[in-house]
Formats: sequence, structure tokens, C-alpha cells
Amino acid sequence: MPLSLKQLRYFVAIADAGALSRAAGTLSIAQSALSHHVGEMETTLGVMLLERGARGISLTMAGKRLYEHAGVILKAIEKAEQDVRTVANMASGPISVGLCHTAVEVVSLAVMQATRAYWPDIHLTIVEGLSANLIDRTLSGELDFAVAYNPPPERRLHVTPMLEERLYLVGTAAIIGSGQAPVAFADIPSGQVLGMNRFSSSRSILNSQHLRDLHSPDIMLELDSLSAMRKALVAGLGCSILAKATVGELIASGAIHARAIVEPEISRQLAIVSLSDRPQNLASREMATILKNVLIDAVRDGQWAAQLIEHGQPSAI
Repeated sequence: MPLSLKQLRYFVAIADAGALSRAAGTLSIAQSALSHHVGEMETTLGVMLLERGARGISLTMAGKRLYEHAGVILKAIEKAEQDVRTVANMASGPISVGLCHTAVEVVSLAVMQATRAYWPDIHLTIVEGLSANLIDRTLSGELDFAVAYNPPPERRLHVTPMLEERLYLVGTAAIIGSGQAPVAFADIPSGQVLGMNRFSSSRSILNSQHLRDLHSPDIMLELDSLSAMRKALVAGLGCSILAKATVGELIASGAIHARAIVEPEISRQLAIVSLSDRPQNLASREMATILKNVLIDAVRDGQWAAQLIEHGQPSAI
């Protein structure tokens, strides 16, 4: 007999409460009945889900996996119910959007303003993070959308490529020079490179076999914070390989300098990512449109130094 939604809700309540008695009080049912449901679930699955101790209950490894799946399932049911209730009405309900660091800098305000102006009944949550982390959270069902770099070929992901941007050597003139001439990848100063951590899109590009064969600039400091990266660049602690949009204000102010990288040129693609098997409600469809429009506008208005991608190919603007 398959697990029921009621059992999944009860199980999540127990896990969140950390004790059968507290969960029973929250759910307004008898503790014995709740314990019976857990027993039925364990019998159905053939595994132990809970470990009972003097300080309450804890989840077994199987219980932790079920808790993760149950969260995704219950959230999907909630969204389905919301969609059915509002299918003929205005777009409404919760939508979560993950934005990579550069997208936060360039388009987050436009996303919030457009949502407020056109669909004020959408409850928008914006999450900032590294592209790989945002994509993982999209796959887990935690995020509805991710605006992220270089998504992997994953069949569960629906990927809409939006733009392609070059990466530059950036830093103070004292470190990278003040001239406008491009710098060959092999000539990037070794031992002075600041890197976003190994999960970032830029770092993944630099770790490619082709570039490693040419030269591997020594990463002398790794950061998981764009704010810290900016401070380090301005302070002259090193240089980095970033897109212009990521540090556009610092370049415009003259605090740091940017030089094009050649031999080879390095670029990355930004895409809007969502789950391909998740039903799209009205709010989701409208949010996808908002994300596409603000990215297109940012490129066309010159806020984002990049090329738009049309039909799978970059389109010069």
C-alpha cells in the first residue's frame, strides 16, 4: 500500500517537532494514533524511519531521505492547489528565484520592481548564491527558478540560455597594468590571482582541461563572497578573472581596471533554469517572462556587457 499524503504530512510534522508528543499537539491528534501511522509507514517501506531516545526522536538515514522527498511532494501539492484556485484569476502565490551574484547586482531590483508593478499578489523570494548551489536547490525543488551560469546537461532541468559574456582580467593598474591591450591567458600573473571558490562558474571554466594545458594561474586566495572579492581587488590584494558586469561599478569608478583576455578568449553563458517536470502555474509563467524581459533589457540598455542568445547562438546588440 503506497504512502498517503496524510502520512507524509504527519511524518514531516514529527521530524520538525523532534518529539511525537509535540507533533501530536501541533496536529491535534492522539500520540498513539501518530505512532501507529509511523509504524505503518515503516512496515510499508521496510525500513526504520525514526530512532527514539531519551531526548526525543531523530531521523535515520532512510528517514532523512523520506523527509527530503516529502518536503518536495508537499510543496508541489501546495502549488497545485494554489494554481487550481487561482487559474482564472491574477497570478498569485509564492515564487522563489535564485540569482547568481552578478544577476543580483545588475537585475535584482528590476525583477522586484516588475513583480510589484505587474503581479503584486505574487509572494516573491529572492535567494543569492553561486550558480552550482542555485541549480542544486532548483533540482531539489527548493527554488522555482535559478538565473545561473553554465547549467549542466541534466534531463530534469529546463534551460533557457539568455546571454553570453566575456571574462576579463580585473584588478588595480599596479597589478595588471593600466593599458588597454589584451592579455594572453598564459601571461596572467601567477601567484596573484584571487579566485571564487571551486564551485563558481568562472572557476569551473578555468579548470577546464584546455586552459590547464595552456597555463594554470596559481590561485592564492579563494573567496565565497563577491563583496569580499570586491574589497580584495580594490585593496590590491590580487587580480581576478571575472565578467565586467560583476564589478561594473568598480571599473566605472576607476577603482580597478579591466583587460580583455585572449589566446583564448574566455566566456560563460547565463541561463534561466527550472524543473522540466514541475507543472507551471500562472505565477510561474509570468515570472519566467519577467526574468527574460529584465535580462534582455539589461543587455540592450548597456547595463550588462554581454550578447543576447537567440536560437542557441549569441546575438550581437
